[in-house]
Amino acid sequence: MSRSRKKSTLVSVRQDQIQGWLFTAPALLMFLVFVLIPTFAMLILSFTRYKMLTPPEYIGLENYVRIFSRDSRMSVVTMNTIRISLISVTLNVVIGIILALLITNRKNGVYSYVIRLFYFFPNIVAPAFAAIVWAILLAKDTGVINYYLHRLLGLGPYGFLTDAKLAFGSIVGIDVWRNVGFIMFILLAGIRAIDQTYYEAAALDGASTVQQAFRITIPLLTPSVLLVMVINIIGQLKIFDIPNIMTEGGPNNATRTVAMYIYDTAFTKLSMGYACSISVLFVMAIMAITILQFTMSSRWVNYD
Repeated sequence: MSRSRKKSTLVSVRQDQIQGWLFTAPALLMFLVFVLIPTFAMLILSFTRYKMLTPPEYIGLENYVRIFSRDSRMSVVTMNTIRISLISVTLNVVIGIILALLITNRKNGVYSYVIRLFYFFPNIVAPAFAAIVWAILLAKDTGVINYYLHRLLGLGPYGFLTDAKLAFGSIVGIDVWRNVGFIMFILLAGIRAIDQTYYEAAALDGASTVQQAFRITIPLLTPSVLLVMVINIIGQLKIFDIPNIMTEGGPNNATRTVAMYIYDTAFTKLSMGYACSISVLFVMAIMAITILQFTMSSRWVNYD
């Protein structure tokens, strides 16, 4: 009797295992086809001269040597990407915290709902569509913003997309406009997860709202801040749609990012091997930055 029970148990376990593999098979297949195989192909092609119209030719580390010694544009697009990432992430996190604190302190539920919807809506809009609309609004000669600046204030017209400094600022501003709502939502969830007894004890001690924000909310919100920083930095380093559509990397490469440079190298110049070598280093840099963030988080993140 015991043997038959053991046998039936083994059969049921195997059936569960088979069912589990069947359920995960589509996801595993997608990961294999669209992530794992392309990653290995990218790594292999990075050691070749592959113009897409001719067979790949193995050239060893020549592509990597070219990146660090002979490609002057690489340093420009790298600095552009770093600047966009640092400024956008800083503004997104700071504004997101401020908005989350303001909405949390509002007692009117309808008001809070409308404000949350107002700030989150840009994140729903596709980046390509948002870029097209903003490009029309910011156009120098026919843009609505320049029209009203000139008509109401006598200013302009300004080359929001043709002047290097203004174009860079426009890209950063639109990126913050799109992402700050998403960050605000995550931080709101983090604030509502804080134990209310901290605030009750602070209120009994006579702490003001501002003191509670700086002494309780922000320190206990640091895990959520770390989350939004990691997500946002990865997203900003990969920024492509908005500058590609609005400025095409101009003027004079002022808004060209690493992702745009990889795309141009691979599909405009048809230099797939060199584009793959840039991509390999780009992925490694993103991984290193993410690991560094988690490593440094122990110094400022409070998990209490």
